[in-house]
Amino acid sequence: MSSLVIEIPTIADQALGIMKRVIDENEKTQEITDQASGPLPLASALSDFFQLASGLEQEEQKPESEAISELGHYTLDLLDRLASQIWHLDIHDQRDNMARLFVSLAVWFARHNAVQDNLQATADSFAILVNGEQDSDELANLSRFIDEVLESASDEIKTDEDKSDPWRPWRVLNLNSGVAATRALDTQLMQTTFEHMERRLPYDLPGFFADGKRQMESQDVPEEVNQLISQYAEKWPFNSSH
Repeated sequence: MSSLVIEIPTIADQALGIMKRVIDENEKTQEITDQASGPLPLASALSDFFQLASGLEQEEQKPESEAISELGHYTLDLLDRLASQIWHLDIHDQRDNMARLFVSLAVWFARHNAVQDNLQATADSFAILVNGEQDSDELANLSRFIDEVLESASDEIKTDEDKSDPWRPWRVLNLNSGVAATRALDTQLMQTTFEHMERRLPYDLPGFFADGKRQMESQDVPEEVNQLISQYAEKWPFNSSH
């Protein structure tokens, strides 16, 4: 997997490739017949966004947080519509590209001071990329990208009051940040990430570290990695009766 580039020209090219695939497929199948909400209006809306975002990248002064947050919510909704069209057209070869698009834009908005409240697809996309990555440097980058997105999450998401859904974005993002850092075998990054997880997701740590310790013991990893995982597993003991 090539490195993610969090710059609008590169992200726009990614979106263009996916959008072209959707338009071509719909022209062949005519599955989406509603002209008002079909691929062409969506392509136009995305094009408008990328023109605006390109201007923002070139300007030194960033827009107010509320304005960029509203733009982020609107744009990620556009990506949700694009993902829905991919599903509707039964296109299977764009899953990873779509995941990269969600992730890239979420990080871009985080870097532009947006408060993000629509992170379900972004969390799922990070999970796809982390699970499919083997390169340690790329895994480390993914862990850092997740941390940027977590920092930009809305207060409602960060409060994490309703813990009934194990697939909620806050939990999925935090766990995958930890997984990516651990699989990167970067003890400094692991330490930083684990400290963040202690603050953000303490109730999941016993199971996370117990599972991490089991996996590290069955693999040929540096001793300092094993020691760090063991240290946190002792700090957060797992009670199997609960």
